[in-house]
Amino acid sequence: MVVAERDLQRRNFYQEQHEINRRYRRKQQVKDRQNHKATYIVRLVVTALLAFLLLSRFAYITESQYRLHTLQSEINNIESQNERLRVEIASLKSVARIEEIAKNKLNMKEPRNDQIIYLNAN
Repeated sequence: MVVAERDLQRRNFYQEQHEINRRYRRKQQVKDRQNHKATYIVRLVVTALLAFLLLSRFAYITESQYRLHTLQSEINNIESQNERLRVEIASLKSVARIEEIAKNKLNMKEPRNDQIIYLNAN
């Protein structure tokens, strides 16, 4: 009888311990699931931030390339305009053109020999 009671107490004790362990394991599983969810969410947020950072850098690079291309085309336009203006200046400075304007528009004439006076620079 005493042995049977001991066996019964032992069984009850082990069943209680088993039940306690099972509840503890369930709580741990719930916490583990929550921890896994939290880690997944953190990983997802970090991945999204990295993707956003990467895309923003690509957008910045593309915008910089566009500005560079615009500035290069503007430089080319200004250089061609500058070359055209150099040619125009050269044509306006030509001796033949100046002589023609002096003779035709200003009615100037070549000086005669008696009108030329030579000065000594010494």
